[in-house]
Amino acid sequence: MEANEAQIALDQIRQATEQTRRAVARSGIGWIFIIWGCVWFVGFLGSQILSGARAGVLWGVLDILGGVATAMVGIRTGRRVRSANAWRVPGLWLALMAYVGLLLWIAGPMPADRLILFITVGISFGFVFLGLWLAPALLWTGMALTALAILGWLVMPAYL
Repeated sequence: MEANEAQIALDQIRQATEQTRRAVARSGIGWIFIIWGCVWFVGFLGSQILSGARAGVLWGVLDILGGVATAMVGIRTGRRVRSANAWRVPGLWLALMAYVGLLLWIAGPMPADRLILFITVGISFGFVFLGLWLAPALLWTGMALTALAILGWLVMPAYL
């Protein structure tokens, strides 16, 4: 094999790898966005209607349901797409949840509006990180979510 042929073969391998990575990144992500969009919609709507403790219970139930639904999508997608690194995406979200929880514990009690903003920015960071790693669409989603959360917090603080 000549150098030119080897270079062409390497380029084809890189293209196939990139296409596979993008396909894996997109598989199931639409359903996950729908699931968590519904969770956030119902959660924030419920927060406007219910009192503090009841809103917290609602969020807890919704988060558990969203987590179970996300796991089901991940398991279903995982059956179609096999990868030695499949554990990394759920591992990232578990680590992120643990560190956000740890940072909340370190920071101590804070007003509800800052708590909501902190959690939203933490989730947005997960999307940004995945976007840098897997698919640019996730990067832009995370950045847009962060910008909208901060803008909403600055423009409508009394609403939160």
